[in-house]
Amino acid sequence: METGLNQTIKKTTSRFQSRLGPHLIGLIVMWILSTSVLMWMPLHDVRYNGAYYTERLWLQAAYVAAMCWYLIRSGSSLARLLDVRPILLRNSVVGRWIPAVLIALLFVEVITNDSGILLLVVIAALIWLLVAWRAEIRMRLLVQGLILSLVALLAGLPFRLNNYISEFLFTFMVVITPLMYIAGSLLISRTDLGCSKLHSGRYLDALKSFLKDCLIFFPLGLFNAASGSFASGVGWVNKLWIPVTMPFYSGITEEIVFRLFLIGLIYFLLRLAFRKIPVLAVILAILFSDITFGMGHNGSFFDKFFISGLLFGLPLALNFNKRDVEHAIGGHYMINMIPTILAFMETLK
Repeated sequence: METGLNQTIKKTTSRFQSRLGPHLIGLIVMWILSTSVLMWMPLHDVRYNGAYYTERLWLQAAYVAAMCWYLIRSGSSLARLLDVRPILLRNSVVGRWIPAVLIALLFVEVITNDSGILLLVVIAALIWLLVAWRAEIRMRLLVQGLILSLVALLAGLPFRLNNYISEFLFTFMVVITPLMYIAGSLLISRTDLGCSKLHSGRYLDALKSFLKDCLIFFPLGLFNAASGSFASGVGWVNKLWIPVTMPFYSGITEEIVFRLFLIGLIYFLLRLAFRKIPVLAVILAILFSDITFGMGHNGSFFDKFFISGLLFGLPLALNFNKRDVEHAIGGHYMINMIPTILAFMETLK
């Protein structure tokens, strides 16, 4: 009896120590430090005067590093990754490297020209996967995708009605979201890279994941606000429901497109070339998604590549890879919700 009790105590202690490791302590310390420093910045018009730019950049990089360390140490292991069978050129060794070469060329194209070639390739790949795996598409996936798209549509209407986003981009993201949700969920089933609790029908767990990352990404929302996001031209954010609901548009559409689908697609294509070192395929897929995501934003090359792509995109990608897409949606929601809330508060003055 005593031996069994001792074993239970040891297991509980070991589990507690593994959770309360240096990676979690580091994240908590950086969360408190970042939040404490950034809370007073909006009170000193940092959103408008750009003060403490270098200091904010270093602090954000430190917080992102702590977050990534925590996710890598506490997240799911890459040992779970499934082997991947090619859809095309199944018996060709050279064929395994063709997608890798094309992806490298697309990456260079995105960085240098920021053209629409990637968009055309992604749409072609989306159609290809949906046709190739059409027998695996279930009604639940279709319904879930349509509901997410409807939520994004309603949440994003203030964007469109106030011309904060082009009609083409708004419509395209809403239309493409359910299709990419279906294809991304099928990619998860084939590779086991990432997770979607909605896909598996765990709706309460999906909500918990969303709320958990809202908390973890709170400092990044403050960083986004301090950088001047939603600081001008948003006088129409004058009702409380707007900043509470509007971030669901970008949170849902962009995380499904850039994380659930794009990371899954790039990994699926690269996995064949890096069969012995799948972790390299994961890293390259994450970086491709991050940089592509960043280059779609406004600003200088440094702002798009480093700040939007790495300091914001990387933790979102790791949350999808190590947790689930609902974590990533929650994080993206919080990044945009904080500056939108501040924009609303400024209309009350």
